[in-house]
Amino acid sequence: MTVQRAPGRPAGAFKRIFTDYGIVIALIAIIGFFSVMRPDTFPTIANFGSILQANASIMFIAFGLMLPLIVGHFDLSVAAMAGFGGVLATGLMSNGTVSQWPLAVLIVVVVAVVVGLINGFLVAYLNLNALVVTLGTQSVLFGAILWYSKGAVIYSGIPQAFKDLGQDRPLGIPLPFIFAVAVGIVLWYVLYFRPVGRRLYAIGGSRDAARLTGIKVDQLTVGAFVGGAVLAAIGGVLQVAQVGSAAPTSGSEFLLPAIAACFLGETSIRRGYYNVWGTMTAVVLVAAGTTGLFMLGAQTWVQPVFNGVVLVGAILAAKVGVLKTRARKARPRTPTAPPTPTVAAAAAAH
Repeated sequence: MTVQRAPGRPAGAFKRIFTDYGIVIALIAIIGFFSVMRPDTFPTIANFGSILQANASIMFIAFGLMLPLIVGHFDLSVAAMAGFGGVLATGLMSNGTVSQWPLAVLIVVVVAVVVGLINGFLVAYLNLNALVVTLGTQSVLFGAILWYSKGAVIYSGIPQAFKDLGQDRPLGIPLPFIFAVAVGIVLWYVLYFRPVGRRLYAIGGSRDAARLTGIKVDQLTVGAFVGGAVLAAIGGVLQVAQVGSAAPTSGSEFLLPAIAACFLGETSIRRGYYNVWGTMTAVVLVAAGTTGLFMLGAQTWVQPVFNGVVLVGAILAAKVGVLKTRARKARPRTPTAPPTPTVAAAAAAH
């Protein structure tokens, strides 16, 4: 006796592709729409290069926000950390304290590690609310930016080699975007294929269950905050390297796009999980959308409004996805008939 399988439904396959890769489809649709509306300016290599170059730093900041989110915590200080990292790096080189840019970047990374350790310790070991803790850290960092920069833009004495980090385009590809892709690959490998990545996601799923299985919840939570702070600081360094100066207001404009990217990325590619490629695609999607709107003559206020709409839409899409998953799990399944002895014997033989 042979067992015949019902053929797969093409409609179901297309629905699954649209659901899992909706953000990629949306990006293609946005690019196609604005390419038709502005065929001479939007679908050009120069424009795409500018979008990737200008938003590579936001990818780093979004990665920095994503790590604490994976373990179930919100870090509101990543944008301020990026701003302070950029101001500190340029200030060290501008006032002659540091003559070589790698040393300045190293100092920024050390400061970011300290900030991440403080946030992580207060949240993980003292069980303080992450939103409150990181909101306070954000305020402290903004104050440190104003104190260190004295409220002025830092632009003199910055080595050209440092600026090249944000302005070079080897083979026409912006160097900051290459850095972002490289870091994304490392994060993807660690989060998806290494035990530490599975443990981080387990902590975000249930801290108590993760603790019962022997996972070092507190240490990994601190590590997530430290990694997030370091990535955000590097993003801020790349941002000032790109523009060639550091303003005391740097960082405040990065938080909302980073949040929107993380939550929008959660709805696609690896649905229900904060993931690397979904986050990167979301950054490009938001940037392409705002760039296209500006080319159509939109005013400057459109960008924060667009970011806010995307954020709310992403949260709504994630909520709908959770409700559908729960409904599917709660739906009673049709019992299947037990296999005949012939089928069972054939299955055992294989």
